[in-house]
Amino acid sequence: MRLRGSLARLARAPLLHFFALGGAAFLLQPLFAGGGEAGRLVREPIALDAARRDELAREWSAQTGRAPDAATLDALVEEALDDEALFREARARGLHEIDSVVRQRLVQNMRFLEPDSAKSDDELFAEALGLGMDASDIVVRRRLIQLLELAAFSSARLQEPSEPELRAFLEAHRERFLQPERVRATQVFLSRDRRGGALARDAEALLARLERERIAPEASSALGDPFLLPRELPLRSESELARSFGPDFARALLAAPLGRWSGPVTSAYGMHAVFVHERSEARLPELDVVRTALREGVFEERGRAAREEMVRELRRIWGVPRRAAAAS
Repeated sequence: MRLRGSLARLARAPLLHFFALGGAAFLLQPLFAGGGEAGRLVREPIALDAARRDELAREWSAQTGRAPDAATLDALVEEALDDEALFREARARGLHEIDSVVRQRLVQNMRFLEPDSAKSDDELFAEALGLGMDASDIVVRRRLIQLLELAAFSSARLQEPSEPELRAFLEAHRERFLQPERVRATQVFLSRDRRGGALARDAEALLARLERERIAPEASSALGDPFLLPRELPLRSESELARSFGPDFARALLAAPLGRWSGPVTSAYGMHAVFVHERSEARLPELDVVRTALREGVFEERGRAAREEMVRELRRIWGVPRRAAAAS
């Protein structure tokens, strides 16, 4: 089944922001209003016959190496019906006659078929349309479908999200934006390579000395072995710590007590005595910190909803049966 994520990414492109201000409104408004020339178009009902269903099943098998089950085949059929409604609507609105990409593709096809032709681009384009090449060329079909899909995604940008809308999106997608727990710490390192079998014993002795003599973290720089990673660790999350020191060290540091020496903690390099200065609990960020990401998220969510609304209406006006899940 074709992925729709590329449409959302394309809808964020600056060129499509211009398209959204005019093209989206032009393409979508008559669709839902049902008025004007578009509303008077005669639309023949769409249906997929058994041969087309078999073709979809073969294409799926060729791509995945296995036959589709009943649910997958139903989904493939529904997507094909959606695409056919979008394609026919685009042609009914004459987009195949005015889009520069379609024109370039069809002229290119004709020059391939007639390499010695002296005909102009206009003549070749008219000839391609007369041959129905716009309906048979898969690139043209995909382009015409995307024109309507992009209109839906672009229409989502016609109005900026409100503050309540941004906050609601943030709450609804907490797992995406949640800032993880972080700790700020000092570590004193003992090298596995340097100390070998004495590593664990030396680490226990170091920790005992730090506790017994109440050595402050800032006074511990002369202790331990040379290490490429910093002794003072700023606020870092478990994943950030794991990338530098390994997952065992990261988990242990997040669980270490606050305000005193503890350990020894094992890392990918050796063992450490650690002192946790500060712990920042997991929390949602302030709105302004993630405003850009929230804005794009709202636009994508609106775009998906606009496309679904458009497809539902197209299925109605082109006489496509309701989806099985919706009809049940």
